[in-house]
Amino acid sequence: MVNEKNNRISKEKYFMKIAEVVSERSTCIKRKVGALLVADDHIISTGYNGAPPGFKHCTKKTCLRQHLKSGERPELCRGVHAEINCVIQAAIHGTSIKGETILYTTTFPCTSCLKLLINAGIKKIVYKEDYNMENEVKQNLLKESHLIIQKM
Repeated sequence: MVNEKNNRISKEKYFMKIAEVVSERSTCIKRKVGALLVADDHIISTGYNGAPPGFKHCTKKTCLRQHLKSGERPELCRGVHAEINCVIQAAIHGTSIKGETILYTTTFPCTSCLKLLINAGIKKIVYKEDYNMENEVKQNLLKESHLIIQKM
C-alpha cells in the first residue's frame, strides 16, 4: 500500500499501524487489541483493552477466562474493550464522534461493541483480524446498519 508517486504509505495503513502500537499497551493476557477513532484524517481518541484505570491488571493467576474459548463467558472478564475505551476517551475529553468518524481496530469488534459503535454513529470500521464473524446476531447487525466495513 505504498503510493508510487511519493513513496508514502496509505492513510489506512498509517492509522492501522498506530492501532497496532496502541495494542501494545493492552494488559489483557489473552488478546491484545488496539483501536483509534479518526475524523477528518485526524486521530480523536485511542483505546486498548484492559482493566479500568486504578484496578489491578489481569495475570495468569487472576484471569478467570484464560482457559476458556475466545468469546466464552465474557461476563467474567474485568477488562474494558479497546473500542469502548476509544468512545469513553472521546467523551471524557469532550470530543464529538458524530459525523464521518472511522474506527481503526486490530480486531473486529465483538457483538456488544458493535452495537455500541452503531449507536454512537460510527460510519466505518477498518480492521485487521476477524473475530467471531460467523455470529448470526453480528451478521444481522451489519446487514441492518449503514456501517462500511473494510478488512485490511
